[in-house]
Amino acid sequence: MVRAYLFLSLSLCGPFAFAQSDSTSTVLIRSGGKPPKVQNLDSSRYRVRQPESRKDDDDLEEKPGTLIPSPVPSRSVKTSVTVKKSEPKVKTEPPPQPPIVAPITAPVVPPKTAPEPIKEEPAPSPLVQTPAEPTPVTMQVKELILGGSTQDIDDYRKAIHPEDPRANTISISIAPGYYYNGSSSGYSYRRYHSNGPGIGLGMNMWLTPFFGVQSKFFSSVSASQRSGGVNEVPTDLQNFEAGIRFRKYFGASRKAPQLSWGIDYHDGINKISKESTTSIGRKSSGLSLALEGEVPTSNIYSHLFQLDIRPRLKHHERSTGVEARSGVKNETNALGLAVGGQWTLDRRNQVFWRGQYLVERNLFDGSASRQDPHIGVTPDGVNVTNTMVIFYFGFKWGS
Repeated sequence: MVRAYLFLSLSLCGPFAFAQSDSTSTVLIRSGGKPPKVQNLDSSRYRVRQPESRKDDDDLEEKPGTLIPSPVPSRSVKTSVTVKKSEPKVKTEPPPQPPIVAPITAPVVPPKTAPEPIKEEPAPSPLVQTPAEPTPVTMQVKELILGGSTQDIDDYRKAIHPEDPRANTISISIAPGYYYNGSSSGYSYRRYHSNGPGIGLGMNMWLTPFFGVQSKFFSSVSASQRSGGVNEVPTDLQNFEAGIRFRKYFGASRKAPQLSWGIDYHDGINKISKESTTSIGRKSSGLSLALEGEVPTSNIYSHLFQLDIRPRLKHHERSTGVEARSGVKNETNALGLAVGGQWTLDRRNQVFWRGQYLVERNLFDGSASRQDPHIGVTPDGVNVTNTMVIFYFGFKWGS
């Protein structure tokens, strides 16, 4: 309203308005809107406002933000600042530039080569499991010989009873006995018999509970046999065998049976004194297949049995006071059977008994080398059957 009032008052007064002057006596408002004749520093200092038509206060339209300077000048003149209404800026996009065309160069053609075949690997099926690596052959042989893996051996040693003799690594046996040896044949030089005391020795060494080595020896003591129907001549019978043993257990209990088998080298000999003139000695050697078993009936007693098969033995006749041969060559086989029992006192000490029966058969080819004095002829195709029975009662110590 104040601005409108000033505007109207200036318009109505016109030429009658008095000029105002400041302290420098410079005319601030010029009447009539005539331009100054002299161009000086103050001629462009102020802007002449153009006359406007009179309007009512309600009809005055002013743009918001327009600053109208006061007609009364102040000592410190300030430059009017016009604030313009901010208008929304329209973001103009730069004109599209033409695409940069790269210079065209001739393509380099590589030399023609045969395309490599694409190897397609089949995807592994989630249901198919990768097979485990095979056990080395040396490990398989070791487990076969020892009877199982190291873990199996340790588990079995922990499972057996502390007082079970199977926990022993080595066992030694000694057994006095009595024997009977008889040889029957159609050739009189191979027909004789003897009996007497003897002694048996044995040793078993188990490298594992399932594998070991064993040896046995028997020898007669102060034995003799008839020569010529009247005289007695010394004789000596010996049986030796040694080999490997595999052992199978049917449980860890002290009453569980066990079975062992193996291969032995067998050597049997009958030495007859050189004084004999009516009989000759013998010797048989070769491989023997052995099978042994133990069937406990309680914690302190077990039944024992053994079977020996000796095929294709090498048989030789030994000369005495007479030189005689039953044939040119021969075929020899033997069989052994033993039964017995054992009392277990504790793990280290056992007492046992055993009865053993051995039979050997010799079949000769060709004629004998000497005439039979009993029949007066030289036989052809001589056969000999040698039997031996031994009864033992012994003691076994283990550790």
